[in-house]
Amino acid sequence: MGAGVRRFEFSLQKVLDYRQRREEQALRAFAEAQAQLAHERAVLERLQHEREECLARSERRHRLMVPMLTVEQTYLSALEERLEEQRQRVAQAERLLEERRQALLEAQRERKALERLREKQYEQWRQEMLRVEQKALDELATMRAASVPSVFTIRAGGEEEP
Repeated sequence: MGAGVRRFEFSLQKVLDYRQRREEQALRAFAEAQAQLAHERAVLERLQHEREECLARSERRHRLMVPMLTVEQTYLSALEERLEEQRQRVAQAERLLEERRQALLEAQRERKALERLREKQYEQWRQEMLRVEQKALDELATMRAASVPSVFTIRAGGEEEP
């Protein structure tokens, strides 16, 4: 690059940088929501498994004493409450994940819009640089042609002579 050639500078680069940071934050928040949902689903699955095991044990011991059956029923009732609470947590985590997904998509749209504008401005700058370069080359060629002495002289009759 010559001394007179300027670099391309996007006038909204700071805004683009900000939008990129916002997108990265949205991506992290989305990943955290995914992890939270996976955790809540794992807890729900564990509780469901525990409930199934308790029911299976109760079936095997259906001839036990009444006080033991009452204890198992109380435990099963408490387990059912925990399952319902966990289902609500899973649903809440799913809603949060969807909110974070939408925030991430919006951040991506905003960044991409600025990147498209940057590319458009870069292409305009590049075309202008090509035009300036071509103009400089044309001027140089004109100056060289004017400074080179003519090899032939033309006589009054239109004939060339060396």
